[in-house]
Formats: sequence, structure tokens, C-alpha cells
Amino acid sequence: MDLLQLKYFQTVARREHITQAAKELNIAQPSLSQTIARLEEDLGVALFDRLGRNIRLNEAGRIFLQHVERAFGELEKGKREAIRISGRYEEVITVASIHLPMVSEMLATFVSKHPETRFRFQQGCYNSMKQLLKDKEIDICLSAPPIELPNTTSITLLSEELRLLVPAGHRFASRESVHLAELEKEAFIGLKAGFGLRDATDGLCRKAGFSPNVIFEVEDPALLHKLVRAGIGAAFIPALWDMDSTDPATVSVRIADPNCFRTISLTWSERQELSPGFERFRIYVIEYFHKLQQRLASTSASGESSRSIIGLELLK
Repeated sequence: MDLLQLKYFQTVARREHITQAAKELNIAQPSLSQTIARLEEDLGVALFDRLGRNIRLNEAGRIFLQHVERAFGELEKGKREAIRISGRYEEVITVASIHLPMVSEMLATFVSKHPETRFRFQQGCYNSMKQLLKDKEIDICLSAPPIELPNTTSITLLSEELRLLVPAGHRFASRESVHLAELEKEAFIGLKAGFGLRDATDGLCRKAGFSPNVIFEVEDPALLHKLVRAGIGAAFIPALWDMDSTDPATVSVRIADPNCFRTISLTWSERQELSPGFERFRIYVIEYFHKLQQRLASTSASGESSRSIIGLELLK
């Protein structure tokens, strides 16, 4: 048994698919199958149940995977400790997030305070981030709704209202609020299915008795705003998306129905909690959003537009 065998097993166990694992590892499928077979022979126990061309991790495999994950975690901690002692320590935190306008500012502020920390960042939809977290390809992520997986911890950061974005001159542009039932005949621009926001707003519309007429689907939230500006249709947006907008060509309108909000959560792999740099970053993000939630609550109580919030010197 060697580390390469264990790494191959770990990848196959996560994917439960030899072809996908071989592609990820950039090796031939027969070679990967032979490596797994040799590992099982060394252990004297089958780690997978084979059903034709399909494989499933069995109980012995699940237990063995837990120990393999811990072993690789200990090796990674040992590597970081050795580098730290040598004086060349630079921690790398892998972060993923849904589209949030303040994330770049938040990360930049943290890096300015902790230049020894390096980041790998990617933006994605809910489903893609859930898979990345499950595969342990990221350490921490910002999502809506919360991601629930074994061996992860999730906490609520902030709740924000969902709003209707319309072009200036639209029949609802002068309204203080609208009800969902009034939107049954509206033409919508929406994110593709799989994005948490799309799933949430589709659900709210169904509860109001209709399915939204989505005439244009996009993956880029910035494009969604531009299409509304061009008069293509209306869109559901979270309040935070409107924070950095001073666009006179669009108007965001409150939705009067109850429960028209979403919850932004922070989820992280429990194996990362012992890292000092990771812990500093985790606490920083929680405090950042706590202050942002307070400001949103204050703005809502005063009737001030959410568009005035951007530019806050949050945690600087």
C-alpha cells in the first residue's frame, strides 16, 4: 500500500465512477482499475460493490475512506508546519462564492491585513459549490441557501429581501411595492436552473399560484441587470445586488408578500478548523456580514434605498 494507491482510492471513492475518476487523475481507466484491485488485494477486503459497469462504495470502503481522509489531512498539516518552521509559510485558502458585490472588497481588505495568506477563489452556483465542498476541492464557501453535507459546518450570515428589478418607465417602476400575484403575466429574465436564487424565486412564484414566464436565461448576474436595463424584461434580485447600482435606467421594487427573502450562509469543511489563518478568515467573514446585516436593518427601518449602502468602510 502506498500514497499513490490511497490517492487513487480517495478519488474513485468520492466519484463512485471509474471513468470520471480516471479523467480527473489523468490516467488510463484500466490502470486505475488495476490499482484499486491491488489495493483491495493488499487489504484483503473489497472496498466497492460492483454492479455491472457501476461501482458503489460499500461499508468497508466508507470506513476506510474516513481513515484515508484523516491521513491525508495529517500529512497536509505536517507539510504546512514544516514550511512554517522553515520561515517560508504561506497559507492558501480556497474560497467559493455566489455572486455578491462586496466579496472583492472583503477579500482585499483581509489580504491587506494578512499578506501571508494566499487565496484561490471561484464564483459558482449553489450546485457546483456543493459538489466542490463535497469533493474537498474548496475549504469554505458563501452560499444561499445553506449547504448541508457531512463533515461540514454551516452558519447563517445574513438575511436579505428579494426585490423586483424593472426598467425605468415600467408600469411598476413608480410603485413602492408589488405582490407576486401581480407578476403572473410578466416577462422575466432569470438565472439558469441550479442557481439558488432561481430555485428560490421559482418556488415563491409557485406558492403565489403561477410559474414565472422566463423568456431569457443567463449565468452571469451582471448580464441579467443589463438585459433589464435594455427593457427585455423584469428580474428578481437580492437586495445586495442593488447595493452598488446608481443606474437611473432601472428601479428595484419591494415585494410585499411574506417570506420573500434569502439567507446567505457560510459553510466550511471541519478538517480546516485547526488552521490559524483559516480561523482568522472565518471569523473575519462572520464579523463583516454581521456589520452589513446591521446596516441593512438600519436602512430598511429608515426607508433609505439599499443603493446607498455600498462604499461602507466595513471592517477597514
